[in-house]
Amino acid sequence: MALTNEQIENYLKSTKRILLSTVTEDGKADVRILGAIATDGVKTYFSTASNARKVAQIENNPNVAIYFEAPGQEFPNYINATVYGKASKVTDDKGIEKATALIKENLPRFELTSDKSIYVVEPEQIKIYNSSTELAQDKLQIVELVTV
Repeated sequence: MALTNEQIENYLKSTKRILLSTVTEDGKADVRILGAIATDGVKTYFSTASNARKVAQIENNPNVAIYFEAPGQEFPNYINATVYGKASKVTDDKGIEKATALIKENLPRFELTSDKSIYVVEPEQIKIYNSSTELAQDKLQIVELVTV
C-alpha cells in the first residue's frame, strides 16, 4: 500500500542524516553525508560551509538527489526515500531564519555562522521503497511533484 503524503512527510522528518548527491564539473555523481538538515513538508534544508565543493557543484548544476533512511528500521518493515530536485541557496532573511530554526530542532547545537550557507531542495520527484508491502510491484512508489 502506498504511503500517504502525511506519512511521507513524517518519514522525511524522522531522518536525522541524509546522503546528498550532486553532480561534479565533469558530470560524475558526488555523494556525502549531512547532519545539519531539516525538512518542511517535502522540502529539505541543509547547511554547509560556504566554500564547500558541493556549493560550486550546485551553482554549476542544481540537480541533486537526497537519500533518506530513518534510524532503527529493520526488515521486514524497512522504508527509504530518495528525493530528486533542484537545490538553491536561501538568501532572504525570513527564509534563513525559518531554515535555521528547523535545523536547530533536528540538531540543537547548530549555529549559523558567517562562513555557512543554507540551501533548500525543491523536490520534483520522490521515490519510496517500502519492504513491508505484500506485492512486489507495490514496494516502489514514485511521487511526482509539481514545482511552481
